[in-house]
Amino acid sequence: MKTLSVGPLRWLSTRRLAAGFTLIELLVVIAIIAILASMLLPALSKAKSSAQTAKCSSNMKQWGIATMMYLQDFDDRLPLFGDSSANYTKAFWHAKLAPYVAKQVQPGKVFNQTEAYTNELRKCPGGRVGNPAFSKEKTPLKEWNCWIGANFGAFGAPLSGPFYYGDTTRPLNVTRIGKPSDAMIYMDTLDHYVYSPVDSNYKFSLDLNGDGAADTMPQYPGTPFNSGRPTVHNNGANVTLLDGHVERVAFKKLWQIDAKKTVTHSFWYMED
Repeated sequence: MKTLSVGPLRWLSTRRLAAGFTLIELLVVIAIIAILASMLLPALSKAKSSAQTAKCSSNMKQWGIATMMYLQDFDDRLPLFGDSSANYTKAFWHAKLAPYVAKQVQPGKVFNQTEAYTNELRKCPGGRVGNPAFSKEKTPLKEWNCWIGANFGAFGAPLSGPFYYGDTTRPLNVTRIGKPSDAMIYMDTLDHYVYSPVDSNYKFSLDLNGDGAADTMPQYPGTPFNSGRPTVHNNGANVTLLDGHVERVAFKKLWQIDAKKTVTHSFWYMED
């Protein structure tokens, strides 16, 4: 019988396969995987952030449409922020708009226990459970920290917001607002409102994010941005305007202040 010889190269290859990878080869593979991961993770994070912004924008659009429908049914008057500033079982804006977003109205319940308050359509996916960014509160928040909320101000001169309490002010007739496409009604907030810094009662004096510019009113020194969340979407926020359209606005633009520590962006101002 003829014996087959195995050449030196074939023998080395067979031995190498039997021995598996060397330590150096494994380290090289791990390093390559780490490099690829470091390149992919920012892209994945950005894609996730964009998806959250789009979802939030879609939710805000639904509330904007609901508001337009409400105006048609109530003689061009916006819903009140709340019927009473003392009785929290009275209807708030989200309960008044609930029928227009196919949600139940639940009279007699405290406002933050109703379906209109807690449903996913008002929830911003860019938030999380816990205190918001730059918060100085010492007690950890055990609830979701970003929701679609109303721009709460004062019925005065200037008109600093479109929503008010019914025990002090009548519902606002939108004919008073000259440019609906430039008047903000909703934005990303800590729970269901942002205090309008245009109102003299809520002007900025504190700098909670440490950028050298005031961003928070003094009444709640631990809660940044007057209970708003203007940085939740890649250092920006979604806002709904009175004509129903939704925009993402960069923090520096929406929260820019003048020498009097008052915001300058036109979205905050209800009258020309």
